[in-house]
Amino acid sequence: MNGRRPNSAGVTAAGRRPAAGGILLELLLSIGLFAVAAAFTLSALRTAVDSIGRAELRARAFDLAATRLAEVDAGLVPAGDLGEAGEPIDGLLVTVELLPEPAGGLVRARATIREVAPDGASEPRIVVVHERLVDLRERGGGDS
Repeated sequence: MNGRRPNSAGVTAAGRRPAAGGILLELLLSIGLFAVAAAFTLSALRTAVDSIGRAELRARAFDLAATRLAEVDAGLVPAGDLGEAGEPIDGLLVTVELLPEPAGGLVRARATIREVAPDGASEPRIVVVHERLVDLRERGGGDS
């Protein structure tokens, strides 16, 4: 023979070393592949969570704008109080401006919703601009 003696399983000592090294290499490659897949998955998950947060912010801002314009249309907010921004509501700042329309008695009301930064250091960014025609004529008791 060649001078090597097989063990009880029939594998020579020289034959076992490459197999053990191959298993270690396969293990390292599989751990590396798992780490790369986990990094991509976490990145996609973070992007999805950020998108959900932005969608929720836009929905809240649109609801706030629609509510404010409905208050103007119902006459609950005087037209003189509309130009200035009040206190932020849930981190959102509302400003309403009235633009005259050629149609009699109707005005275009534009609500602009800005997100106020928690630290207040940066300029508030516009989240939603919502426009609607409102009737500012007096809601009298029956004079037509």
